[in-house]
Amino acid sequence: MPPLPARRVLAVDADWYAYDLNTQQLVAVAPPLAALLRGEKPIVPAARRALRRARQRAGLFLAPRTRLVSRTEVDQLVDRDLQHLVLTVTEACNLRCAYCLHGAKLGWVRPHGSGAMTMATALAATEYFLDRRDGARTPVISFYGGEALLNREVITGVIAAARAHARGVDTIFIVDTNGVLLDAGVADWVLQSGVHLQISIDGAAAQHDRYRVDQTGKSTFDRIMANISYLLDRDPGVADRLSYIVTLAPPVDLFAVAEFFRCFPPYLAQGVATPPRLTVNFANLQGQDWPRNLESAVGLPAISVQVEQARREYLRSLAVGRRNDLSPVIRALFEPELIRLHHRSRSPLGATFAPGANCRPGRRKLHVTAAGRLQPCERTGEVMSLGTIKTGIEGPAVARLYGDFHQAVRDRCGRCWALRLCSVCFAAQAENADLTTGQMSVPSAVCRRVRSGKEQSLKMLVQVLAMSPASRRWLDDTSLS
Repeated sequence: MPPLPARRVLAVDADWYAYDLNTQQLVAVAPPLAALLRGEKPIVPAARRALRRARQRAGLFLAPRTRLVSRTEVDQLVDRDLQHLVLTVTEACNLRCAYCLHGAKLGWVRPHGSGAMTMATALAATEYFLDRRDGARTPVISFYGGEALLNREVITGVIAAARAHARGVDTIFIVDTNGVLLDAGVADWVLQSGVHLQISIDGAAAQHDRYRVDQTGKSTFDRIMANISYLLDRDPGVADRLSYIVTLAPPVDLFAVAEFFRCFPPYLAQGVATPPRLTVNFANLQGQDWPRNLESAVGLPAISVQVEQARREYLRSLAVGRRNDLSPVIRALFEPELIRLHHRSRSPLGATFAPGANCRPGRRKLHVTAAGRLQPCERTGEVMSLGTIKTGIEGPAVARLYGDFHQAVRDRCGRCWALRLCSVCFAAQAENADLTTGQMSVPSAVCRRVRSGKEQSLKMLVQVLAMSPASRRWLDDTSLS
């Protein structure tokens, strides 16, 4: 029997499914074929016949000879097709959130500082980005910090410059903010300028104020809620330009956070019918001295148990046509990944493949630090650089990053069934950098965690696709942006 490709066999309820790496098909398989694909012995004749039919009729479970390469070999053109510019306009922050990486003294990421981007650097970065923007996509410029609103003068200058640029008229502007500085004056500026806000809120006061405090240790929840309410009172339509970042840090009470956003007080008060748009993250506590098992210490299930409870609630609600009744927190936990998997490429694997998720330094996204250093993104700390705003994106620097990443993962990617689904990128290298040797590794634990998550999401996708057309219509109507 010819060799089998990398694949994953999934048990979903009482049925078997197989994900085929080569074609990225996810298909139902009979128990004999499932046993063969799982490597069980002895191989029964029925399994051999089923495998032969799958190969001949559908091109499934073939074993192509794919060579892993550094993306340098397939993406030699850089400094072009940029889609998203992230400007760290200030390193200063008016909060001291307990889980913040910038206060964790980790070495690979900058500490809290006072540096601010100059207008000259910001305008040079804006022009550089728009001159090289991807003409097929709407450009996005994000303002990041620290607390970005501490340098509103630069933000205002960039917006004016971009709108005056021949290739920047359609630019979308997003300000990342903790919401504390959104007083009446700033709120009026938000309404007039048309910027989008991405506001950090971790739940109701009991959850939010545990860790998101100001520099004097005072709570921030009430101030943020009052500021959002003022914005909505002036113009309820501004809700279309607001989104929220929810960071879950232990001890996590997932369903309390979910209920808060399901009945989001500022929206209820103003009669905003649409639920808040949000992203849910788990706090990155790697290298930080946090106690373990904090959930059990306060009588809560482990976070893994809570997520599984949320998964079951999500599927039950979807099956009976009550998706819109779910908290946006529950939907945000699962739907972005379901959408990505549903719209995955079905093209054959090809003769070569370059690991590295969708991250393409020098293309797509560009982060500019307050001092004018260029980086792949804002999550790569102090250990990765593509050049400076004066030199531009440097091809050799991009090639080095690609080469280092390929070196870090080449020993395992070739055997991995999740190769084409993988989300491991340069950020994983950055947070595991050895600052003494300069080595940029990707620990195998990172890969195991990603594979486990992909397997759970594939199983979930099978369950969603088995539902009635009405229950899954929301998924069929989505697209990858």
